[in-house]
Amino acid sequence: MNKQKYLFIDRDGTIIESPPSPLQIEKIEDVIFLPNALEFLSKIATELNYKLVMVSNQNGLGNENYPYKVFDDVQNYMLNILASNNIFFENIIVDESTPEEKSDYRKPRIGRMTNYLENVHCDITNSFVIGDRLTDVQFAKNLGCKAIFINPDNTRGIAELTDTIEELKNNHVVLATNSWEEIYEFLKMK
Repeated sequence: MNKQKYLFIDRDGTIIESPPSPLQIEKIEDVIFLPNALEFLSKIATELNYKLVMVSNQNGLGNENYPYKVFDDVQNYMLNILASNNIFFENIIVDESTPEEKSDYRKPRIGRMTNYLENVHCDITNSFVIGDRLTDVQFAKNLGCKAIFINPDNTRGIAELTDTIEELKNNHVVLATNSWEEIYEFLKMK
């Protein structure tokens, strides 16, 4: 059986604007898509041969300060808009832990991905992580694929890295951009 290429896509700061740290998006009115994200994610989803998986850390999801209902309302609103643009995710993987917990399931660690990847025919070396944090680049390295670094000036999440910033940027980032159009054009050539 042929292996499938995947895009492991972060949510906040990658598809939609990220709130100031450490806050979460709590109202659907605060959901703002990155410029051209809908247009070019739709082109990626409908024109290119990649399966999409959303992988997101949601610090403390489920506690009294960030109840599931708040997350679900925002997530469902966003997913409905994405679906109306023919953007569907094969899977959505959300980690609820905080950085301090150092969970094996939290990006950049890959514990939550291990079982998932064992049950799909993923061509990991030709797959990409798309994210806005250096932890997304570290996640790509840990998975064994390359990273597309959107918002490459972002330095949030440095404390969770196990590699140097230079090593990650030099050896694992294949595209650093603020443009979903550039991401689409890059992937179209792969």
